[in-house]
Amino acid sequence: MNLRNKVSLLVFSFVTIPLFAQTPQQELERLQQNYIRSFISNDEQTASLVELLSGIQPETEISDQVVVELHQRYPFNVEKITDYIETIREDGSWPDINYNDQKRSGWSVKEHADRVLELAKLYRAEEGDCHWGPKLEAVIHQAFGYWFREKPVCKNWWYNQIGIPKTLGPAFLLMKDRLDPEEKDAAVEVMENAKFGMTGQNKVWLAGNVLIRGLLQDDFELVKAARDTIVSEITTGMQEGIKSDWSFHQHGPQQQFGNYGLAFLTEMSAYSGLFAGTVFALNEEQQGILNAFLLNGYRWIVWKGYMDVNALDRQLFHSAQIHKAFSLAFATNALMRGSSGDDIRQMNEFLQDNYAPERKGSGFTGHKHFWDSDQTVHRSSGWMASVKMASDRVIGTELVNEDNLKGFYMGDGALYTYCRGDEYLNIFPFWDWRKIPGITSYESEAPVPAFFHYGAHVRNKTAFVGGVTDGQTGMTAMILDRDGLHAHKSWIFTRDYVLCLGAGIHSDSTLAVTTSIDQRVKHGDLLRYADGDWLPVQGKYVSSAEKLCFFHDNTGYILLQPSACVAISEKRSGRWCDFMGSYAPKTVEGEIVSLYIDHGKKDNAGYQYLILPASTAEKTAAFPVQDIQVIRNDQAVQAVAVGDCFYVTAYEPQMLDLQKDLQVDIQTPGIYMFRPHNGNWQIEAADPTHKQRFLSLKMNGQDVKIVFPPCHEPGKSISVQPFISAPFVKGINVDGKHDDWKIAPVVTGLTAPWDGAKKDETAFYVCHDKKNLYFLYVVSDTTLVYNEEKTEASVGNGDRIEFFMSKDPEMKTYYCAEIDPQGKVMDYEAHNYRKFDFNWNFKDLKLATYVGKDSYRVEGSISLKSLKELGLISPDGEIRMGVYRADYFGDAKDSVIWSSWIVPDAAEPDFHIPSSLGILKLENFVPLSQLK
Repeated sequence: MNLRNKVSLLVFSFVTIPLFAQTPQQELERLQQNYIRSFISNDEQTASLVELLSGIQPETEISDQVVVELHQRYPFNVEKITDYIETIREDGSWPDINYNDQKRSGWSVKEHADRVLELAKLYRAEEGDCHWGPKLEAVIHQAFGYWFREKPVCKNWWYNQIGIPKTLGPAFLLMKDRLDPEEKDAAVEVMENAKFGMTGQNKVWLAGNVLIRGLLQDDFELVKAARDTIVSEITTGMQEGIKSDWSFHQHGPQQQFGNYGLAFLTEMSAYSGLFAGTVFALNEEQQGILNAFLLNGYRWIVWKGYMDVNALDRQLFHSAQIHKAFSLAFATNALMRGSSGDDIRQMNEFLQDNYAPERKGSGFTGHKHFWDSDQTVHRSSGWMASVKMASDRVIGTELVNEDNLKGFYMGDGALYTYCRGDEYLNIFPFWDWRKIPGITSYESEAPVPAFFHYGAHVRNKTAFVGGVTDGQTGMTAMILDRDGLHAHKSWIFTRDYVLCLGAGIHSDSTLAVTTSIDQRVKHGDLLRYADGDWLPVQGKYVSSAEKLCFFHDNTGYILLQPSACVAISEKRSGRWCDFMGSYAPKTVEGEIVSLYIDHGKKDNAGYQYLILPASTAEKTAAFPVQDIQVIRNDQAVQAVAVGDCFYVTAYEPQMLDLQKDLQVDIQTPGIYMFRPHNGNWQIEAADPTHKQRFLSLKMNGQDVKIVFPPCHEPGKSISVQPFISAPFVKGINVDGKHDDWKIAPVVTGLTAPWDGAKKDETAFYVCHDKKNLYFLYVVSDTTLVYNEEKTEASVGNGDRIEFFMSKDPEMKTYYCAEIDPQGKVMDYEAHNYRKFDFNWNFKDLKLATYVGKDSYRVEGSISLKSLKELGLISPDGEIRMGVYRADYFGDAKDSVIWSSWIVPDAAEPDFHIPSSLGILKLENFVPLSQLK
């Protein structure tokens, strides 16, 4: 289904907000009118989206509230409206609705409320003047009357307290002026089923229903209390709701992007528009959080108008990928109305990537690991991939209200790859649920385990689950310890492929074990490569243990080690109701392709295979597998070299020779990336256990301690460059002008470990000419603070850059210089701990500075001879050095942000400790004794 063939580029602009009304009653009236307009009219932008929506076949069985509300946006269907009017019974019920339905999900009786709302919208839109005449209003009152008399109750509390008031409430509001006193009292009684309480999106839904009751009763204080309750959830860092990585949790620690999180965003975006122009309007911080939730969270999980299957969680409804992604388009449109220019630009890009027909790929690329939710997303220009995992911290999936009856394995490393976006659309009735793409599980004909209660049995029994990234590529890994099955699994994502590794696979069962490579909708032939030719797979093909290549649709698959592989291309039949209990029993048919590795009953089995999305059969056959070096793939380490970058998951301490001149001794388990940067090694690291304060390793014998700042989110990647090089140059003129620095900065951004953010940027340059060490700080600073005093001590009262140099690893003796924007210096000799001699000076320190409007530069030099005499240069030309900055932004003593090249191991700001030092290497170093 092509979702993008009806609308050209969607461009949205900022909408001016009118002035506030002056009295509580006027505020209520304005808010009520905003509500009514939102239901019966569309602005130009929304109309464009509705036109696109009209090209999508409506669903006939819906229990997802977000999809229900999406369908409420469809243009009026004259045939349906006519049928509602003509078939309503005298008691106000409809003959085709099962009013005795006992289902907890997809409760049929709610259809009555949905019809009432649709009729009320039409009545208000036509102001009662349509070709049905007064009959329309009479039918609405009849339908209201049935509900008021019978008071239907669902076994699922959600419908009674949220779903029904949320549907009938707007209908009451639309017909408010036409309700007699008895009807109004009955309407308020329906709305009183919703009361303040609960958490996350449930809390928002309930408060939204209370708000509508307040409008029905013209109760300003109740409306205000409801509004305040709603916006109180626009925050981060709570146990449930928006998480620090911009995912969303509900029902405990589990990712709920496609369910509660989507409802939250669509609901809050609507409130953003509804409250605009009233005293209830969102403030800048609240609007910013919602925008970031969209741009830093949801933007990652939608590909060409389809939501990632890993984001759906339990809501595996028909065409859910389409409908949920489409709901985001309307939410984005609503959020734009209160957003800044840059956010609007990014929101437009999101809409263009997903709904503009001329786009062939995505302009939004990169790699992100959602550390709070054990989920990874990788986006290249032509394809997307995601992995969903679980740990002892994060629940992988849930089974609630007969949703997701077969999804036991959906959080065990499920891997999906997309090019068009529809590769897995509506495949669920035909799935072998023990072979969800990417997972390792038992081979069995027995029913998939079903869990109806939370507890240890739904968790992965390990903390080692996480991912590391440099923003463009990354490595994700997990220890699987669930249901008696054990495996060490990792994935490496690059621009062109996903490399999948497994090791240590064993179980406590006599059942065979498999690893699913893929299982998706058939789109053309599944091909296998044999004797230089591609052959179609029909039915089931079982390979011998050999290296194999497969291709299907737009994706290649290469097994990098001998494996017993099974390839399937076949028709299957299934029923939606077998895994989503709200659907009526009905058999459907489809075609699938499946690839999986049969490990049999081996102990300590493993696998190595490549997935090549956005490829061709020819490219797959010719792929240079020799360019990928799997260094280790076992229970202790999974390590791979891709070009000059190394990806390492160390499950336990290990020593590795990554290349001839790079040996790493990893002393702390973790996930690491090593890549060259400015002549040295940049390290990206993450703690998948979320328990460690630091990671320790040695690189070529040098100790490296990667400290996580106190404000660092557990599991989030950290980037460090423990070694920097001072290149050899012909000389620098120390004049503060920066024009003769032709080299790149060795440090492009200092870290503010204790503040959680960088207020401004700092670049540090360094070089030498065999006589002098030259340095340059280029500092952006929008709040310059310094003074005109002449004393050294006055440097400590304002903005400054700093460097320390130590004679020894323990900082028993070290030398410091702190320099303000005007070049005033406070230098001193120091001894551990904090014993300072301010009478000491760098005797040949030369400086020049420049102060601009929002920046300053400090340029300087020190002779290598003096550094050598101080014992600061090793025989190999290395200097133990720290690079720092103090950024003041106010008069108060604590109005300062402390930044460092190396993150020190300190809970409070402190640079005078050994862990704040890195290594500066003098390139082309010639010992001073050899100089003439």
